[in-house]
Amino acid sequence: MMYKINKIVAKKEITMLAQPIINVATGEVKAWEMLTRGPRGTSLESPLQLFSIAGQTGSLYELELIVFEKTLEQIAKTGCLQDIFINFTPITIGNERFVRGVKKMLANHKNIPPEQITLEITERDSIEGIENFIYNIKVLRTLGFRVAVDDTGAGYASLNSISEIMPDIIKIDRSVIQGIDTNSVKESMLKGLLLVAKETGSLVVAEGIESEGEASVLSRNNVDLAQGYFYARPDTLTKSLKSS
Repeated sequence: MMYKINKIVAKKEITMLAQPIINVATGEVKAWEMLTRGPRGTSLESPLQLFSIAGQTGSLYELELIVFEKTLEQIAKTGCLQDIFINFTPITIGNERFVRGVKKMLANHKNIPPEQITLEITERDSIEGIENFIYNIKVLRTLGFRVAVDDTGAGYASLNSISEIMPDIIKIDRSVIQGIDTNSVKESMLKGLLLVAKETGSLVVAEGIESEGEASVLSRNNVDLAQGYFYARPDTLTKSLKSS
């Protein structure tokens, strides 16, 4: 596995897909989340496996910077002007080299403003103890980046992250959304998270929408944005932009 992940990093053998983030009220595509896949047909094609092995072998930072680089290339190639969400783990954002690395890549794409990019903080682990994390977030915001917290509702860590970061966007985890149209407790959880978002001044994205019933609950609760297979499956950004 060490050899495989090192080869992927060295040759930048990843593919970027895009999934639309939809305005619940209007049905318009407002943004795209970029999703990573490893080499097709291999055990590391799955992003969960890919990033897990990268973390275990000390290659996570390099891999996530390649994701950022590939995303910038996709934006430049397609001329996409909509907002782009890119996933990062807290440990990568807290790396003392991260801000410098991001600035260097942006310098090669001067037509892409940081304001177009939302850094989506993934992973359900706590951000506590990551030395440069909060400092780097502040610096990145001054550059124009927006910040989202992923997996909200999946556990204590994400809720604690909200209080620490005060994110621009809160992404509600699929575990809250799944079957919400037949579960009043889940809808109450959604309403509670919407109150948290109102308190922090954050937009809300509901993730993992797979049915019309789930989408209707979002609509009646005035959720801002949503994504999931009900709207569209991930595809290349070029194809996605055309079909949208």
